[in-house]
Amino acid sequence: MAQLLNLASALEMLGGEKNLLKELLTDFACGKQFKKEELVRLEQMEDKTEAAKYVHYFKGAARQIGAEQFAATAQKLEDTLRGRENGNLEALNEAFEQDLKAANAAINLTLKAM
Repeated sequence: MAQLLNLASALEMLGGEKNLLKELLTDFACGKQFKKEELVRLEQMEDKTEAAKYVHYFKGAARQIGAEQFAATAQKLEDTLRGRENGNLEALNEAFEQDLKAANAAINLTLKAM
């Protein structure tokens, strides 16, 4: 089962660089902010490529910091947008947004403890 925030995995991927992990966690929490209305706008286009790219950005950042649950949800949404899987976009969007909120809450707690 995917973890909300797998810091051990993230540290391993970063070669044990705790300062880099802290920087990436801060960037994830405070950097480019997800905008649901932007995703919905992109999903309404006939070509869903830009919507998939938008989701891919957040998925990639999540994987770098060990936000496994959110990354898995983002992967499902991206796969649906790219036509690799069938899925309900409305339900996937809701799961994406909720898992992102949960990841951000875990990140904020982690940053306070660092």
